Amino acid sequence: MDQVRKNYDYILIDCTPSLGILPINAFVAADSIIVPSQPRILSTKGLDLLLHSYRKVQRSINPGLKIDGILFTMVDFRTNNDKSIVQSMRDTLGNGG
Repeated sequence: MDQVRKNYDYILIDCTPSLGILPINAFVAADSIIVPSQPRILSTKGLDLLLHSYRKVQRSINPGLKIDGILFTMVDFRTNNDKSIVQSMRDTLGNGG
């Protein structure tokens, strides 16, 4: 990444929704991450596991790594469930604006 970084303003690395070696390598190479997430119970559990991996990589390999935000997808604010989960995640993780 260091060899091509100077040629681009942004480099996007799209990873599978897993906690395998590819996302870990992406965390190591990245300056920051944006995490897409659906407002569903299982997604919030997966997000918790991802944040745990993020903290481990940040602590041990890439101290400059930061989270630019959580990008909610497939949100239906007409449902109380989606509104509740999004608000809960904002309360827990912050609102960033």
